[in-house]
Amino acid sequence: MQHRPGRRRGIWAIVLLVLGVALIGGPMAFTLSGFTAARPSGDNMRPTLVPGDLVVLRKDPSEVRRGDVVSYDPGTWGLEGPFLGRVVAVGGDRISYAMGDESLTLNGQPLDEPYVNDAPGDGGVPFAVAVPQGRVFILGDNRANSADSRFHLDSNEGTLPVSAVTGVEEEQESPMSVGLGLAMFAGVCLLPVGLGLGIAALVVRRRKPAPTGPVWGAVHVDEP
Repeated sequence: MQHRPGRRRGIWAIVLLVLGVALIGGPMAFTLSGFTAARPSGDNMRPTLVPGDLVVLRKDPSEVRRGDVVSYDPGTWGLEGPFLGRVVAVGGDRISYAMGDESLTLNGQPLDEPYVNDAPGDGGVPFAVAVPQGRVFILGDNRANSADSRFHLDSNEGTLPVSAVTGVEEEQESPMSVGLGLAMFAGVCLLPVGLGLGIAALVVRRRKPAPTGPVWGAVHVDEP
């Protein structure tokens, strides 16, 4: 039996269109459910982030690490957030700064902070904090203009519970980000190919004469 003209192209068109939509829609749905975006409202994270920058944050992080840029809720400090800041110490760490020091001290060692604007101790607030388990110590990268943990030492020595962290910045070059981006790019590429095949199948069907023999999939009805 003969196949209808353009049938194979039509099948491939449907397959590619469905696959393209899935490759675009899947990553988009995952991103919307697992990530959020924020923009800094002030200068506390300069030079890393400036007002107008868009920060992609992973919601409900399973782990918060030293050096992470995070959004956090400073409600226990009597402030209304969320704010953006950087975690400089986690549970079990000892973090300190004495006036005149060239850097913060983390667990007895100078803390290298290449991201800090000007001097690490700008702001003139000395501190020495042993961070309890399950809590974090958060500072802004612009130490001279950041209302961070240093200014709330009377509340759990400036530490916040990990649960106050509402998002962790997702690096643009992380394997997950790259994988999601590649999937969406592949989907965008497949859609026009599938659409083109679909159009070609319709054109072939209209141009080719109907087969004279039995057609696969056709139903023959005898005239009375």
